[in-house]
Amino acid sequence: MDNLTFGTQRLVHIDLKGAPPRITFFEKLSNIWLFPIFQFFPFIKDLGATGILLEWEDTFPFTKELIQIGGLSTSAQVSGAPYSLEEARQLLNLASDCDLLVIPLVQTFGHMEFVLKHEQWRGLREVESYPSSMCPSNSETMSLVRSLVKQIVVFHPNLSYLHIGGDEIWHMGLCPACQKRIQTSKYGRAGLYLDHITEVAQYIKDNYPNLKIIIWDDMLRNIDLHILQDYYVGNLVEPMIWHYNSSETFQLGGLLWEKYSNIFSNVWGATAFKGATSSCQLIPVTKYHTSNHEAWLTELGVHGGKILNFKGIALTGWSRFDHYATLCELLPCGIPSLSLCLKTWLAGGFSSAIQDSVGKLLGYNDTFPHPDYMYLRPVLPLPQLTFPGWQVLVGFEWLANLRTRYKNIANSDQIQTWFNPWQVANNYTNPMQIDTILPVITDILVEITSIENYLKANLEHFFYPHTIEELIGTFIVPIKQHLKQIKSDCETQLSLGCRVRGYKRL
Repeated sequence: MDNLTFGTQRLVHIDLKGAPPRITFFEKLSNIWLFPIFQFFPFIKDLGATGILLEWEDTFPFTKELIQIGGLSTSAQVSGAPYSLEEARQLLNLASDCDLLVIPLVQTFGHMEFVLKHEQWRGLREVESYPSSMCPSNSETMSLVRSLVKQIVVFHPNLSYLHIGGDEIWHMGLCPACQKRIQTSKYGRAGLYLDHITEVAQYIKDNYPNLKIIIWDDMLRNIDLHILQDYYVGNLVEPMIWHYNSSETFQLGGLLWEKYSNIFSNVWGATAFKGATSSCQLIPVTKYHTSNHEAWLTELGVHGGKILNFKGIALTGWSRFDHYATLCELLPCGIPSLSLCLKTWLAGGFSSAIQDSVGKLLGYNDTFPHPDYMYLRPVLPLPQLTFPGWQVLVGFEWLANLRTRYKNIANSDQIQTWFNPWQVANNYTNPMQIDTILPVITDILVEITSIENYLKANLEHFFYPHTIEELIGTFIVPIKQHLKQIKSDCETQLSLGCRVRGYKRL
C-alpha cells in the first residue's frame, strides 16, 4: 500500500455519547464465563489502529462554569458523565500506554443538544425550540465555545490535534440577527458558517499555536472555491471528508478533490464500521461496511494524488444518530465489523482470506459469520470468542433473531385474519385459530424473558446502569408488553368457552 496516498493514521472513532463503556472495558484482562476478555485498546492496536477519535460529548467530566453539562438529566435518566476526572485520565493513560494517538472531538456549532438542552444555555439556540444548533450571532456563543475548547485541551496531555465538529448544521440563518447578516453579507449563508468556524479556529490558533484543527467537511462541500479561499480556510483547518455509502452508491468525485486540492494541504477521510445504516440497527451489516472501505480505497486510488498530504482515515462508529436518538450498534457488537474493515483497509481490499483470518482472530472456530446469517439462541457452553464484549454481541444476535420471529407472528396473516383488534374487541374469534397462536406467543414470551436475563447479567460487566435501563426499555420491554397483551387476549377469548361469539351490542 502507498502510504503517501492512503495516509499513515488509522483512527478508531469512539462515540461516547451512546453507551459509554466502563473503564474496565479498556483497562484490564477479566474473566467472564471463565473465558478471557482482552483490553479494547491493545486489541485495536494489534488490529492496526494508530489512534482514537474520542467523542466525549456529555460523558466528559466538565467542571466550573460547564459543570451542569455532566450528571444525569433531570428529565430522563439516560445521559450524563459516567466518568470521574480520575477515570477519564485513566482512559487517556490506557490509550497512551498502547501508543495510540488521542484526538478529542468537541462540537462547536451543530449537534449541540448535550449543552443547549440545559436551561442555562437555552438562549444560545438558533431556533428557540430546537436544541441542535447554536446561534453564531449571539454574543455569548463564543464564550461557551471557548470554555468547551479550553477544558478539553487542558485535560488532554501532549495534544497535537483537536476535532471541532462543524457538521450537519441543520438550522442556520433562521433567527432575525442571522437573517440580517445573510442579507447584508457578501457571502450569504456560506459567510455565516465560515465566520463562526474561522473565529473558533483562530481562537484555537492564537491560544494553542501548536494544535492542528480538524473539521468535518460536509458544510464545505457546496461552498464555492473562491469563498473558501477568501476566508483562508486552508490555513486554519484540515477537513475530514466523511462518506459512509457502500460501493453501489458511493460518490464523491473528482470535482470535490480538485476543489479541496486548491485549498488544503492536509486532508483526512472518514469511513464507517457501524452506526451508518439504520438509526436503530442492532448488529452492523458487515458486508455494507467492508464495501464502504473498498469504495474509499478505489476513490483514493483514482483521486488521492490530487491531495498533497492525505493524513489517514477515521473509522467512525456512531452509537446514536444524535443526542436524543436511540442507541444503535453497541461498541462490542461492532468489533467484528471494525476488525474486518481495518484489515480490509490495510490489505488494500477485501478477500475471503481476510474474512477467514479475522474470524480466527476473533475466536470463531469455523469461518467468520456471514452477514445475512440469522443467529440462534446461545447454548452452553458459549463459544470461546476472544474479543472485548463478545457476550454482548451474542445476546444481541439472539435478540435480533427473536425480534424477527416476533414481527413475523405479530404481523402474520393469521393474526390479521383471525385475531385482529376488532375481532378481539367484539369477541368474534375462532378458538381453533387461537389454539395455534397461543403456544407460539407463549414460547416467544418465555424466550424474550430469557434474553432479558442474559443481557442484564452480561451488560453490567461493560456498561453503566442508565445504559442498561435504556437498552432494556427500548428493545425488550415493548416486545414483552405486546406479547403479554396478545397472550392475555388469547386466554380471555378461550375462556369464553362455548358461549356464542358475535358482535357486541352498543
